[in-house]
Amino acid sequence: MSPLTGYKVAPFVQKVLKNFHDAGGFDAHCLSGLKIVSADSGSVQAQFQVEKHHLNRLKSVHGGLLSTVVDIGGSLAIASKGLFATGVSTDLNVTFVSSAKLGQTMNVDAKCVKLGRTLAFTEIDISADGKIVCQGRHTKFVTLAYDHPDNILKPKGTQ
Repeated sequence: MSPLTGYKVAPFVQKVLKNFHDAGGFDAHCLSGLKIVSADSGSVQAQFQVEKHHLNRLKSVHGGLLSTVVDIGGSLAIASKGLFATGVSTDLNVTFVSSAKLGQTMNVDAKCVKLGRTLAFTEIDISADGKIVCQGRHTKFVTLAYDHPDNILKPKGTQ
């Protein structure tokens, strides 16, 4: 089956994000306000507002939250290629560049650099007010993810 076309990507990614939220776990607790702004095959843009529970004791956005955004952003970038099940993390790298404060809008730009039969590689930039706050890379094991019945992309070939 061919990869998603532009008009199908955003609703599919939104469906995957809704599944994260509906599961009621850590992702829903931390990022219930994460919204998809746009999506195309291999690329997702999202936003959220920095809330009080996102802050560390120094009143700037917590590094653990940003790491979670890198994790979810990478998963959504993989979803934009047609996988409802987005695999399991094998590596997560986060570089903190600057801070963000309460009330700021955080912009998430997530890209799936390569989706293979075994691994997927993603890059995520998180910014606020035009400045980079954090950059991340997320690698996921996806072999078993290809079997999920809600996938649009099937394992024949890779993107």
